[in-house]
Amino acid sequence: MTTERLQTIERELGALRSSVRRWKVTSTLLIIGAGLLAAGAYGPTVLDHLIVNRLDIVGDEGKPVVSFTKNDSGGRIDLFNHNGTNVLRLSSSENGADLAMWNTLGKDVAGIWSTKSGGSLSLWDNSGDLVSKLTDSGLTLSGSNASLQVQNKHGKTVAVVASDSEGYGRVKVADAAGNLITEMRMIPGVGGGVIVMTSSGKEMGVLAATSKGGQLNLKNHQGVSVFVASAKEDNAGGAMLIANERGIPILILNADGSHRGLIEVLDEDGKGVRRLHPLRGYSP
Repeated sequence: MTTERLQTIERELGALRSSVRRWKVTSTLLIIGAGLLAAGAYGPTVLDHLIVNRLDIVGDEGKPVVSFTKNDSGGRIDLFNHNGTNVLRLSSSENGADLAMWNTLGKDVAGIWSTKSGGSLSLWDNSGDLVSKLTDSGLTLSGSNASLQVQNKHGKTVAVVASDSEGYGRVKVADAAGNLITEMRMIPGVGGGVIVMTSSGKEMGVLAATSKGGQLNLKNHQGVSVFVASAKEDNAGGAMLIANERGIPILILNADGSHRGLIEVLDEDGKGVRRLHPLRGYSP
């Protein structure tokens, strides 16, 4: 075989190899293009049934953000923040279902769960102290700022049940505009009391419990006490006092030391008293 013939054969083999390579590239591109067309036409792959013991979805940092698993009563779903802190859990329980929420420090903040008698809802503050609990048997509020508010259809608070900074209970009632008009609370140095006010906030009357008994105090539009009814300190009898617009007593009705009635009339300055006693032995 001559040298010229060998060179011809080598050129033919080189051309054949190039043709094969071009065919492989073309075939691969066709297959990829067909796959892309199929994906665009039919959407992503869908699995009708997936069976696993646990499924974790991870975030960009590779940490789980959602976890599906099982517990002793059934299934459980957990949510995590980007720091890996468990902030929510929904799970089955022996009585039904549980929903628990935590803050970023891992402290309890809210929980709803099934009980043998019904349902239960609890709320905690950021320190993990229980502040509210609602069950099928009632509502319990606790903590230094515990408060239950009722609003009307306009969004105005018209009633409040709360505890004050000293731990005493307090009930407030407002008009339709949210202006306080009645308050039931502890009056320092006196006792429990009910205070009534105008819509503008002027105090018009107080009904209170004192160490000597009950007391009713009515005021005029200037805030001056003009009528007081109470038990007397020196005996168990009652007394009423009527004052003028300056707050000076001008009429006093009470029981004297002999358990008889006594009326005292005074002038505009609270002087010149005139006393009226019942006649001894007189019977009409």
